[in-house]
Amino acid sequence: MPSRLSKYVMVAALLLAGCAFQKPMPQQQVAYTINPAPPLVSQNAIPPVKGEIPPAAPTLKVALLLPLSGDSVAIGNAMLDAATMALSDAYFTAPTGRIHTQVILLPKDTGVTAAKTKAGLQEAIDQGATVVIGPLFSTSVTAVAELAKAHHMPVISFSNNAAVADKDIYTFGFMPEQQVTRMAEYAYLHNYQRVAVLAPNDAYGSKIKDALSAAYTQKGGTVMPAELYASSAINIDAAVSRIAAAYNNAKDDRRFQAIFVADSGSQMKNIIASLKKNNIDLTKIKLLGTGLWDDPEIPAIPDMAGAWFPSSPSEPYGIFEKRFMSTYNYKPIRLASLAYDAVTLVANLAMPTAGTGIDAAMLTDSQGFVGPANGLYRLNENGTSDRKLAVMEVTSGGVKVIDPAKNHF
Repeated sequence: MPSRLSKYVMVAALLLAGCAFQKPMPQQQVAYTINPAPPLVSQNAIPPVKGEIPPAAPTLKVALLLPLSGDSVAIGNAMLDAATMALSDAYFTAPTGRIHTQVILLPKDTGVTAAKTKAGLQEAIDQGATVVIGPLFSTSVTAVAELAKAHHMPVISFSNNAAVADKDIYTFGFMPEQQVTRMAEYAYLHNYQRVAVLAPNDAYGSKIKDALSAAYTQKGGTVMPAELYASSAINIDAAVSRIAAAYNNAKDDRRFQAIFVADSGSQMKNIIASLKKNNIDLTKIKLLGTGLWDDPEIPAIPDMAGAWFPSSPSEPYGIFEKRFMSTYNYKPIRLASLAYDAVTLVANLAMPTAGTGIDAAMLTDSQGFVGPANGLYRLNENGTSDRKLAVMEVTSGGVKVIDPAKNHF
């Protein structure tokens, strides 16, 4: 994969030459790290890679706010690679007669502080940016919201926290509440009407528990018991033992039929071991989860076979993943696909406009958009987003779709 420095040197040279840069040539692979890293040497503008752009075409500059230093640098770098690839693909696949605007990405490092994030946006504004893609974290979204609104800039953030959504401030992340609703609807329809909950004792776990309770209450089902745990094997075991006791002490027609587990692959081994230790028969109790299970670790856990979880459609993501790996020679993290879809959206909306910009009416089309990596979604006027999700089943060889995502809103 091209090194970060070599990529920006290449971009700068091509900008000076007044031409579009070509697909990065394969170089020796360099592993990303999640350890703190120094800031980028350069954050030069990224023009489209391919596509015939009329010489007099106006430009639309987009602030791309990503963590390009600090503990989340690996995430930011992967998302930047995906964004660059999306811009190339959008212009390469567009008919020549449809291209009337040149979209230019202005990558800015959000670092690890709100001040750094705000400073990055201000720098992009000074360079002519009129649209914002990113930032990733909800605290960063809050940091830039006022500045973006003051300049009438729509913000397509990667946050999945509905609390930061607002008019013109969009949450483009995978919303946990929507995942829970999708899973609850499918499970209830398939006669899993009594569900227990195991979730970490944090904001995410509480959000999952509340969303599941709301979804099941609306349908007439029950969520009981609900156990939150601190992230240690001892605490997990204590929570599971309480769930097992509740199951054993209930009458047959009151016992839960499924357990909704709001945790990731790294913890599922401990959770499965504890369930077996406490004599929970996983051939009789269905395991349900969230998109956190869209992880290669999950199928590798033998007792996870048969478990269900919601996810974006697997086919478009698989195509994106292969395309990414062939371009950069490493496997993308799932969040990188959000950057790909967001940049694709902005490019496709901007290209035919002849420089008139992007406004809320364009972004909030009620019919939504088909993201090339994650399928159908739409942005709402209140800043939230909706996605059409598939239901997946874990198998010994991976995962399979058991209920496809709908293709319309």
